[in-house]
Amino acid sequence: METISTRYNDPDTLALNGGTSIRNGNWPTWPQYGSMALDLVRQVFDGGRWAVSGTWTGQCPLEQTFAEQFAEFLGVKYCIPTDHCSSALVMSMKSLGIGPGDEVIVPGLTWVACASTVLRVGAIPILVDIEPNTLCLSPEAVESAITTRTAAILVVHLYSAMANMDKLTAISQKYSIPLIEDCAQAHGARWSGQRAGSLGIIGVFSMQQGKALTCGEGGAAVTSDPRLFSLLEQLRNDGRRLAKTPRVVGHMHLEEVGEVIGANLAMSEFQLAVLLDGLNRLEEQNKTRASRAIYLDKCLREISGLEFIRPHHQNDERAYYHYVVRYEPESFAYKSVEAICRALEAELGFWVHPAYRPLNDHPLYRPHLDKNLAHTFADLKSINPTRFELPEASRQHKRSILFHHSVLLGSLLDMDDIATAFEKVQRLSSTLPDD
Repeated sequence: METISTRYNDPDTLALNGGTSIRNGNWPTWPQYGSMALDLVRQVFDGGRWAVSGTWTGQCPLEQTFAEQFAEFLGVKYCIPTDHCSSALVMSMKSLGIGPGDEVIVPGLTWVACASTVLRVGAIPILVDIEPNTLCLSPEAVESAITTRTAAILVVHLYSAMANMDKLTAISQKYSIPLIEDCAQAHGARWSGQRAGSLGIIGVFSMQQGKALTCGEGGAAVTSDPRLFSLLEQLRNDGRRLAKTPRVVGHMHLEEVGEVIGANLAMSEFQLAVLLDGLNRLEEQNKTRASRAIYLDKCLREISGLEFIRPHHQNDERAYYHYVVRYEPESFAYKSVEAICRALEAELGFWVHPAYRPLNDHPLYRPHLDKNLAHTFADLKSINPTRFELPEASRQHKRSILFHHSVLLGSLLDMDDIATAFEKVQRLSSTLPDD
């Protein structure tokens, strides 16, 4: 890595303070698509079937093609595409019979939907702390939180690491509590050779715009349990499922079962066309991201006061949703993580931001103030997130610097620029304005 003084004309003034930036944008964009997506979308337009609720045309719908390919990719038997990952979470909990009076263990550092979907089935989210090395669910904290009302453990593979699935699986088996894997940020990650999503009783995925596999908005639930698959399929289709017997062209492809009351949570064939194109490129892009991340780790190790995610050795293939680096405040003039992120963003021209705020202090997760929930929860104190202590989640939020996985699709010289920006911001951090 070249030093900043040999590559740039204005090495002693931060861009945030009026100096010249390291970069002025020109980074890989996201989302991306290939010619396959355009061909498949045209096929949908011309095929006469635009959704799972469309009539049988005599041709295999893209939903079935994607479901089969994604299930094979993950090493599971079944995949049910959904309109959102949140829907997949709700369906998963309902298929397991989770409802009022139950508790679901949720990591304290994750997106708010992981907890709010628990509320949607009438259960109580129990927030527990994280491991400092992975930012994922702490098995010790999980076991301490288990009660006779615990109905499920929701494990989230966060940013670029997988939770300790060996320990969490052992806890799940010890207490006979089902394990739901939230793999919204882990498309293609592996644990001891098994893909994320295949280790729990049910796995859920997000295909929202920012995800490594995307169709704008979308999700999926996956499982190898035939009974759960049947329930999930009905929960997604108003109690219906794809017909098991041959259909007549022009007749509905769905058959009415009605074992459970479901909802319309399906995605369209247009979205599935985009997903098939993305799945075709996912492994190659994951390899590029991992290679660039390893190189960037090496560059940033030359800068004091930085620390990296340290995945468990069983996490033998990482999938990056965000690249994370932690900093020691004393090495950056005790400036806040928000100030450091703003400085890096000004130097590089892409969004740099802290980790999620812990759920016990998140402005988007205040269920105890929602009067509508009083009809479901007689005691709103039970869903007040401030009753939980999450010291590790709080500490990591205040020192974690993140940027999107699309940046990792750049060149090695792009990674050099990122490292150079960190060096510049650290060296000049005392000149940053206070918050």
